[in-house]
Amino acid sequence: MTRRKFIKKSLSASLFGGALASSLFFPNIVSSKKKHTWVAVSAFDKAGILGRSFARLCDEITRISEGELNIRLFHANELVGAFESFDVVQSGTCQMGFGSPYYWTGKSPAISFLSGIPFGFNQQEMAAWFYHGDGLKLANKVYNELNLKFFPAGNTGNQMGGWFNKSINEVTDFKGLKFRMPGLGGEVLKSYGTNVVLLPGPDVVPAITSGTIDGTEWIGPAADLGKGLHKVCDYYYYPGWHEPGTCLESFINLDSWNKLSNGLQKLVEASCAKSNSMIASEFFARNCFAVKKLKDQYNVSFMRYNDKVLKLLKRRSDEVVSEIAAKDKLSRELFENIISFRELAIFWSHYSEADYLNARILNN
Repeated sequence: MTRRKFIKKSLSASLFGGALASSLFFPNIVSSKKKHTWVAVSAFDKAGILGRSFARLCDEITRISEGELNIRLFHANELVGAFESFDVVQSGTCQMGFGSPYYWTGKSPAISFLSGIPFGFNQQEMAAWFYHGDGLKLANKVYNELNLKFFPAGNTGNQMGGWFNKSINEVTDFKGLKFRMPGLGGEVLKSYGTNVVLLPGPDVVPAITSGTIDGTEWIGPAADLGKGLHKVCDYYYYPGWHEPGTCLESFINLDSWNKLSNGLQKLVEASCAKSNSMIASEFFARNCFAVKKLKDQYNVSFMRYNDKVLKLLKRRSDEVVSEIAAKDKLSRELFENIISFRELAIFWSHYSEADYLNARILNN
């Protein structure tokens, strides 16, 4: 029996057995509405903000639909491995998944651009691009080709620059490091001779402890504190040039999506939009407390990338990402649209967010 057939058989037995028994013994109380039972799989483990948040999203859809759309979530490695989530949803073995687009780089050359680009959108700008620019249309252009429907379902906000056990004073210090960094930021580090490794969350700390990798970026203070990265690395670098506001996604098998009524589709869409806002705000709130704890209680060494390193990273990022985008028509369309919107955002932010934040700390 193949792995896919085994998963389908196991799911059918556990999820549909109870429903079948009910229809046999209580035939008069079966609802006339068509009910859907979905299995959702996540690239993230159960613990932490993302595990709780995506469980809440599935539970709320089930509750609000009054069971018309029942979603059961399996976290990473509970049913399939973290990076197998995309495959089982694409094939229709499962119906819904959670991750970040750059986890699926091998599926489409354009897909990583949807997680964000180095020195790209922050969380507020990305939301504006998705909901009021061309973001959602372009994202679904990518995902529909893969038999999937795409929704933004969360955002990490601005991330930190990573955990290291050596200081980074020149871009040449990246050479030879075994470092976990997914997405386009990882491609930039590769150009400096970094051995970039893609690992799911549960494997990160063991990999550093064993020496498999030398360091990692993860998300930000709250998630990093929860994962215990301060126990295995000496230096905590900022800012997160590689991921200024990373998109977290919900992806849905397109055939399963098309079977839903218009009302259920609207419910899923609204629930994902709520999740997108709630996860971003929770990360921000928890980071406020976690950054103080890491600094004051655990005496973590916070290190800012110097201006020279940041300028060189920005220049190299523009070169590397442009070269990647030029290889594929859809990637180029996405990249050009992102850059166009980013230029407008930078122009507005100069008069709003940037100068306001500088003004707010003048007397501190």
